[in-house]
Amino acid sequence: MALVWAVLDRASRGWRGFTITATGTGLLQDLRRQLLDPPIQIRRHTTEINQPAATAA
Repeated sequence: MALVWAVLDRASRGWRGFTITATGTGLLQDLRRQLLDPPIQIRRHTTEINQPAATAA
C-alpha cells in the first residue's frame, strides 16, 4: 500500500490544473486513515471454551 501511495504521490507532482478542495483533502485523509489504521478486532471472551466438559452419568 505504501508503494502505491508513493507512486501516486510522485505522479501527482506533474499534474497541472487540478485543484483539490478542502472537502476533497478531508476525504483523502479519511481514506488514508482507514487504509493505514484499520480497526482492531476485539477478542471474544473464551471462558466457556476453557472450562472442562461435563461428563455424562
